[in-house]
Amino acid sequence: MKYFLAILLALLPSFAFAAWPAKTEEDEFFNLERASLEETLNIKTSVATKSEMHLRETPGLVTVITRDEIQSSGARDLIDVLKMVPELDIGMDDQGNLGLAVRGNWANEGKILLMWDGQTYNETLYSTLQLDRFPVDQIEQIEIIKGPGSALYGGFAELAVIKIKTLSAKSLKGSEAFAAYGQGEKARAREYAGYSYGGVFNGTEVTAKAFLESAQRSDLRYTDFSGASYNMNGNSVLRPESLNLSAARGDTSVRLILDDYYLRYRDDINGAVISTGVGKVGFPTLFAEAKTSIFLPGLVRLEPRLAYMAAKSWLEKDAYFPYEKSVYRLTASLTAFYRPAAMTDLLAGAEYYRDHVRIDPFTSPDSGGGVQNEAQYDNYALFGQGTFTLPIGNLIAGARYDKNSQYGSSLVPRLALTRLIEDFNFKAIYSQAFHAPSIENIRLNPGIRPEKATSSELEAGYKASDTVFFSGNFFHTMITDPIVFSFKPNGDEDYTNYSHTGTYGFGFTLKLKDGASRADLGYLCYFAHRNAVGVYTVPGDSSYLLGFPRHKVTLTSSLPLGAGVSLNPSAVYTSKRYGYNAAGTVKAYGEKVDADLNLQLKDKLARGLTLNLGVKDIFKSNYSYIQPYDGGHTPLPASSREIFIKAGYDF
Repeated sequence: MKYFLAILLALLPSFAFAAWPAKTEEDEFFNLERASLEETLNIKTSVATKSEMHLRETPGLVTVITRDEIQSSGARDLIDVLKMVPELDIGMDDQGNLGLAVRGNWANEGKILLMWDGQTYNETLYSTLQLDRFPVDQIEQIEIIKGPGSALYGGFAELAVIKIKTLSAKSLKGSEAFAAYGQGEKARAREYAGYSYGGVFNGTEVTAKAFLESAQRSDLRYTDFSGASYNMNGNSVLRPESLNLSAARGDTSVRLILDDYYLRYRDDINGAVISTGVGKVGFPTLFAEAKTSIFLPGLVRLEPRLAYMAAKSWLEKDAYFPYEKSVYRLTASLTAFYRPAAMTDLLAGAEYYRDHVRIDPFTSPDSGGGVQNEAQYDNYALFGQGTFTLPIGNLIAGARYDKNSQYGSSLVPRLALTRLIEDFNFKAIYSQAFHAPSIENIRLNPGIRPEKATSSELEAGYKASDTVFFSGNFFHTMITDPIVFSFKPNGDEDYTNYSHTGTYGFGFTLKLKDGASRADLGYLCYFAHRNAVGVYTVPGDSSYLLGFPRHKVTLTSSLPLGAGVSLNPSAVYTSKRYGYNAAGTVKAYGEKVDADLNLQLKDKLARGLTLNLGVKDIFKSNYSYIQPYDGGHTPLPASSREIFIKAGYDF
């Protein structure tokens, strides 16, 4: 913690309001683009309700990250953005892939829902997320529920929901091109480019976005339990590319996304170094969607939606882990919105989806291959929610019922009370959520059951002045029947229901904002609670869970320097973490401070031209991603210190 305080003192002296420079014409220029603190706090969000509510009244502990914040930070990818959320952490999974945790709970396999332009990006075989595939320069806004969302969204939204919207036609108003390059200490770290177009023709809005990147996880060395190692430079390639097309007229819209992402790795599924070559695993995916709104008499709006997804997730056509399975999901839903009075909002809906998997002969017998076969699963859901404005505050009550052809039914309720009284706001939330077993969970264990989470959350906030806001929160999450990945004695992968696990803790945020100058400080502390999952356990310290720090502090900030230039420091402090460093041996890994600095020049050399020059991991933290379960993997090194440049041009 002492190291973080030293960094904080080094980065923050100019953020004391008394020391900020007097307003100039350049400050007024920045003010045209940035809202006041009051407007920031009153931003509208729909992620927790499916209808817009002000941030401080919405029934969830919600973070909204704007395009301006992403761009000024110099974020290279989605990991750069999400690591700045105190409740989220990044951990090591396997085969070069990373995953997310929420408040100390490992959540990679289907416990966090991520939607990109309304499409569910959790792959349906294992329900994991691939965080390196998303072009952050095309993002308009991110909304994050830092708690359960299953009452609205179903079985991927057990612990959190991440809803990402890319630039609309009206936001683009033409074309935008961007390109970036990053140089690590020992090798090239990344290079990428993208193009976005948005136009309105006779009332029809059209967008087209393309993206291509070549990057690598790290230029350092990875060493396994046996002492074998390999140079990750050239052996940890990340290669996302995507095409995102949409058209909308009135209340009807269609979208098509072609997304192809692959990575290379030499750390096998059990963490051992592959000595004979490099594995390649891919995630080619197609999304198609059509939806509309139908307005009926009596202030009723119907929203039918039809969506289709086809993918070959974890596609690997080599000798290391032969795996080729084609998966398809067809989704049909109908949601009704009804506002019978000014103080009442109701919604009700039904959803059906069918998952179909075809196992191709190339797949190894250990992965269910050897012969061509297929399977399918049907899921039916009903959900409803009411929002009532009462003298005591906003009362939000809802529930969702799911029935699956394989694992039976789940019913989860949510009840929340929110209140805004002048400069104070208060939230009390009780919710249940569930994680639905995925296709591979079911294949490996036909008797697998859904896991269920019960969560209680409290939040209170106070706007102390026109430039200062702070809030605090408390949470408790208990997961029963958690679905946990492990290895059988013969080395085969397995999924098992354990009895329970969970965490409780607290956090706070502090927001300072005066015109274009801002600083956001966040903190989270968690404690493991009644953890009975052996592969998550830290021997000798039952208050910790493997992989993730108990204390996390984040700082993001922006300071205009004049002449179209802003300085944007950020830092993440993580306390000690525990992880395996040898078979059967857990060790403590020390605290880290990961600090970045980005210099941005906007609209000065040419209107519409934005230039960024950044240094990532200024102080060489040597951060590594720790595997949060006993999966045979030593920590995977993150990228070395990186010099990063990016140019974007709107025209």
